[in-house]
Amino acid sequence: MNTRTFRLAIVLGVCLAALPVRGTVLPPENPQEKDAVAYKQAYSLVLEEKWENARMAMEKLAVDFPASAWVDDARFWKCYSLEKLGQSMETVFKCYKEFAEAYPKSDWADDARSNMIRIGHELAKAGKAEYEAVVKSFEENGNEEVKLAALYALENIGDGEALKTVIDLFDKSKDEKLRSRIVFMLQDFESPEAFAKLRAVALNDPDPKVQKSALFAIAEREDAESLQVLKEVLKSKSDPEIRKTALFALGETDDPSIVPFLTDVALTDPDAEMARTAAFALESVDSKEARAGVLRILKEAKDPEVRKAALFSLGENGDPETLFLLKEIVLGEADKDLTRAALFQIAEIDGPGSLAVLKEVVASGKDKQLGRDALFAVAEHGGEGVRDILLDAALNNPDEEIAEAAVFALMDGEAKLGPEALFDLVAKARSPRVRRAILINIADEGGAGSVKALTGLLKVEKDPEARRMAVFALGRTKSDEAVAVLIDLLRNDKDLKVRTAAVQALGEIGTPKAKAALVETLERKED
Repeated sequence: MNTRTFRLAIVLGVCLAALPVRGTVLPPENPQEKDAVAYKQAYSLVLEEKWENARMAMEKLAVDFPASAWVDDARFWKCYSLEKLGQSMETVFKCYKEFAEAYPKSDWADDARSNMIRIGHELAKAGKAEYEAVVKSFEENGNEEVKLAALYALENIGDGEALKTVIDLFDKSKDEKLRSRIVFMLQDFESPEAFAKLRAVALNDPDPKVQKSALFAIAEREDAESLQVLKEVLKSKSDPEIRKTALFALGETDDPSIVPFLTDVALTDPDAEMARTAAFALESVDSKEARAGVLRILKEAKDPEVRKAALFSLGENGDPETLFLLKEIVLGEADKDLTRAALFQIAEIDGPGSLAVLKEVVASGKDKQLGRDALFAVAEHGGEGVRDILLDAALNNPDEEIAEAAVFALMDGEAKLGPEALFDLVAKARSPRVRRAILINIADEGGAGSVKALTGLLKVEKDPEARRMAVFALGRTKSDEAVAVLIDLLRNDKDLKVRTAAVQALGEIGTPKAKAALVETLERKED
């Protein structure tokens, strides 16, 4: 438990099963330090909630070891034990007061003053007005930690007077952290006055961070009044960052009634960034209305960036209307970035409908880059039928670049082929470029399987260029398994280019075994 959690527990008078001393510090276990041992024993009584025994033990420590570094801790826990024992509030108040005056620099001084504030308010409410003056003094002159503690105590009291004090402290303070805390506290006061203050802060506060805090505090209420305030901020001439915060706060309400408003902002706001933010904000609203709003933005927005934001808000819904619209964007949109975003949005949608659209895009031949992207989108989509689409493109597409992209896409995701399957593919490929891509993929797989597939290819392949590419692929495997094959080619192959490629492949493998083969080759030449 951290120190802040502990202090909050003290302020609210919560009895915890285990409370750290000075955060996490405990006395050292040295038998010669009798005061430390006495403190540990007394503190164990606090943990066990044996309040009378704890009070006596802490009191005894202070008497027996007046110069100990643990006296302030013991004095604080004595006061706390008195409170838990149900002693009169005046007695407990006096105990904390004497402690705070005697040990103003103690780690527990702020906690003592915080408890005095809480108890003082209770005493003042009970008709003992003299305690209110003490409390006011702390609230006006204490540090921010004490003020925050006082705030939590006031919130716990929760009456009209407490609200007034909280608002007064907000108005007087210049500390951003304190004012932001108060803003979130105001939402817990269920009263028109608290909401009115939140509204005023959201609309007019000069500190943007505090203003943003107020907007999110308002959004958490999720009622008609809150939505109205957020809309007021959006319609105002506030700083664009504040207006964007109001947009996201609206989105967090998850209220379907905000959809027309956000859609209108996305389509009509002259600030392009605001329009994009409105489209993004629709993502957090899970409803049919929100989807309809996103689709409308995709159809009607003029700015490609706004439409792209709407794409990301579309989610993974694969109904026919959505797929049709995405296909229209892919096949008819001039903006390449938007086209690509729509393409991969289709890939995110599961099912045969989206895969059919991707297949149609691949077959369209509209644009080479689009064709390549579509193949990788198919691979990313995954599922039944993906491998057939990619194999067909690799073997039958007349455009070599598209066919080559299909080979590389085959190595992605669920469609991935092993070396043996790729070896079979080499024999069927028409284009040297495609065959080279297949060989590269076989080599990049690495291991004995790749070496075996490439060796098998070299035994049956007649085309010199294909054989040379296979040799280079053996070098890419970086495997000692390939060295013997390359030595054989180097000594016996009739094609000079293949033999030269074998030397280069051994150099690329670079292992001791490959280096030894190169040295032997040089020596044989000298002989």
